[in-house]
Amino acid sequence: MMFEENIEIIKNLTEIQSCSGNESKIRDYIKNLVKPYCTKIETDVLGNLFCIIEGTAKPPDQKMKVLLDAHMDEIGFMVRFIDKNGFIRFSQVGGQNPRILPGAKVTVHSSSGEDILGVIGETPIHLLKTEERKKAANLEDLFIDIGLENDKQVKEIISIGDYVTLKEECSVLKGNKRICSKAFDDRAGCFVLIKLIMELSSIKDKLDKNIVFQFASQEEIGVRGATVGAFRNFPDLAIAVEVTHAIDFPGISKDKFNECNLGSGVSISIGPNLHPKLSKSLVETAKRENIPFVLEPEPRPTPTDARAIQMTKTGVPCALVSTPLRYMHTNIEVIEYQDLLYTIQLLRSFLSEPKNPLE
Repeated sequence: MMFEENIEIIKNLTEIQSCSGNESKIRDYIKNLVKPYCTKIETDVLGNLFCIIEGTAKPPDQKMKVLLDAHMDEIGFMVRFIDKNGFIRFSQVGGQNPRILPGAKVTVHSSSGEDILGVIGETPIHLLKTEERKKAANLEDLFIDIGLENDKQVKEIISIGDYVTLKEECSVLKGNKRICSKAFDDRAGCFVLIKLIMELSSIKDKLDKNIVFQFASQEEIGVRGATVGAFRNFPDLAIAVEVTHAIDFPGISKDKFNECNLGSGVSISIGPNLHPKLSKSLVETAKRENIPFVLEPEPRPTPTDARAIQMTKTGVPCALVSTPLRYMHTNIEVIEYQDLLYTIQLLRSFLSEPKNPLE
């Protein structure tokens, strides 16, 4: 039963369409889901959602404030031009791979309030010259077709600046082991935080920490939500909960990247963006609890909210844990269900420990 309940949450999380700057739908879903479990819930002008659980155990000194962060936005597009035949040209919101876009279904989120189905088209291969067939289409060559005949019809329902997101169903693959969806980056992290909220709320009397669960906005366009969210909450320590590349598919060399597969468990990052004692404490917890994990080297500021959180005010000790993911920033991202459970288990055990992990 727990599998079916979790899959329903994952399906809802990943099928909701909310790209950077337009997170209201995913924020409302998460807020309504976790509200019964939180001490309090807050939002801010950038659209961040803060869900707070205050521990009631009484340590001898002031309770430590811990921030857990997962971004709730996804990559998308924005309408930039409508031609005379009603075809929509678009710009990217976040990092896109133009090679996988032709033939994709999308939703245009009209400023009038209507969600409009469209398809991304390009010139059929039969009509391309031989040398053109060898090249992937540029983003500026692609267009959205919503089925109308001219610009007048389209402009009656769609405006320049309307958001566009990929439309894709979340599917459980053969064997109920792996799941395919369009937005595991970072709705996987959101799922982990949601489950932690539900589980930790029942042991508040044993919890010696106050925990802020930050569902951040606008990560995909420059970690903007986490920047102001961390400043607002200024925790004693923070953990960014993300996805990372599973290097386990054809055509890629692990020796150029690192060892990380679906089924590896939890990826724990190490590097200058991340506090060594905090990372070490997570590793020790994983070993003690027999939780599978891999170490991921990050020699530069990580491409996650951790790089903003670390630099908040006078500095925040920060860690990064991630769930392995195949085909990132596509409409067919694949994750292993058990890896999600391992990530939840690691963080639950870590947060339940009655000690300061920095000591």
